[in-house]
Amino acid sequence: MNFKRILAFFLVTYSCFWFFVNTYALEINVSPSLTGISTTIWQDSEITRKDFFLFLSNYFKAGVPKTYSYIDLNFKDVWLDKDLKESLQILVYLDIIENKDIKIFPSRPLNANVFYNFIDSKFDVYANPDSETENQLKQRNTKESDLTNAKYTIEQLQAYLDSQKQAKVLSTKQKIFTDVYETLLTSHYDKDKLSEDKLIDSAIDGLTKWTNDKFTTYFPPTESKTFEEDLNGKYEWIWAYVDMEVPWEFKIISPISWTPAELSWLKWWDIVLSVDWKEVTKENTLKEVVSWVKWPAWTKVVLKVKRWEEILNIEITRARIVIKEVEYKEMDWNIFYIQIKTFWDTVKSEFVDAIDKLKEDWNVKTIILDLRNNPWGYLDQVTDMLSYFVPLDMPTAVVKYRDYQVAYKSRWYDLIDFSKYKIIILQNWWTASASEIMIWTIKDYYPNVILVWEKTYWKWSVQTIKPYTDGSALKYTIAKWFTWKTETWIDAIGISPTVEEVISEEKFKEWIDTQMQKALELAK
Repeated sequence: MNFKRILAFFLVTYSCFWFFVNTYALEINVSPSLTGISTTIWQDSEITRKDFFLFLSNYFKAGVPKTYSYIDLNFKDVWLDKDLKESLQILVYLDIIENKDIKIFPSRPLNANVFYNFIDSKFDVYANPDSETENQLKQRNTKESDLTNAKYTIEQLQAYLDSQKQAKVLSTKQKIFTDVYETLLTSHYDKDKLSEDKLIDSAIDGLTKWTNDKFTTYFPPTESKTFEEDLNGKYEWIWAYVDMEVPWEFKIISPISWTPAELSWLKWWDIVLSVDWKEVTKENTLKEVVSWVKWPAWTKVVLKVKRWEEILNIEITRARIVIKEVEYKEMDWNIFYIQIKTFWDTVKSEFVDAIDKLKEDWNVKTIILDLRNNPWGYLDQVTDMLSYFVPLDMPTAVVKYRDYQVAYKSRWYDLIDFSKYKIIILQNWWTASASEIMIWTIKDYYPNVILVWEKTYWKWSVQTIKPYTDGSALKYTIAKWFTWKTETWIDAIGISPTVEEVISEEKFKEWIDTQMQKALELAK
């Protein structure tokens, strides 16, 4: 009888035991797993110091450069454990732990008070949700639930911690950069031949090139001053817009229409290698090379230019010309012609004069707007001028900065109704920036506008200049322009013509404008 009672008690106890185990295991299986814990967890057991290091390194190692593996650890008892060694290298790289000449005893339990003090001090978070006292924490070791608490709390500040980690990575790279620079100057075999300035300038130039933005450039001190002389007839020269968008490259930005530069077939983006056989070098400034090109009217100058892979010698006769930003005239067949050469300070007032003249002639049926060779200008000027084409409060351009955007809207001067005219726009490869804003906006509001000649340049970004105390400067992109209607960014795309008309070089040198002839044919 006693044996039967003992057997029954054993069977009941055994069944209850396995019911409890299976139920508890089910609850553990749906609980969150802990990154870095290598053992199978089915209870809230204590963790070792190694578990803690694995947890931290796995949590923060994403994006850390592989160079952490070159760190020589000073800890005395980690070399036989590959996983632990890698974890400690990552944590040392990120400055989460110090690389000390001590034993860490990886198999020992980690005190809970030490654990929470470490989390609070390193990550500036309070990770203990139970608010245990310091004495209570000192009396126990860290458990798996403590890691869960810390992981949950850290995830709440993940963006902050990611920025801190990135700052550490950058700080390390900056230290490496400084060390490479100092090592070259002090230990390189040819250190006496090295120039400190050129090393730094080359490094900074490399930074700008990695933006993949052709309009972001660093200018050393001799090149940072832009050429700002007004083209107002006070001196004689070849009449082209020039610049050094890249240091030491004297470039033709655009020849001005019907001037010696254009009639000599000087082209946009030609790189001038020499002026009257005087070579342009890295030591020459933009203003200095411009002074070589200037000379009295009717004298000749020879420019040696690089056009893609071709080297050409172009002879140009200088001239004295008074440049106006807007030219206009009435033509036969009820046509009114307006040429806008730039979008600088005075262009709007000159454009208003053209509009006033247009209003006087009730017979005009067609407007030819010539924006050829117009490569740049001020955004506020072009958006203000578009108020003559665009209804009140309708957008003319959208400029997007990193954190906000600005929509320029029409003031609608209500001086003329352009919808009753046929509009023909002359454009070419030299048409860029503000000109492209004008073309695209007009075409959005007047879909039947005709574009003649070739695709525009596609410069739809805004740059600013940041000067430095040594006279150098950084030109960099701060915003991008978008079409108002669809907010399309056409940088590197350009605006294609409706009618393509290739110009004849021979006829053009004889003052015969085949593009204008095509526009006149379309106007009839």
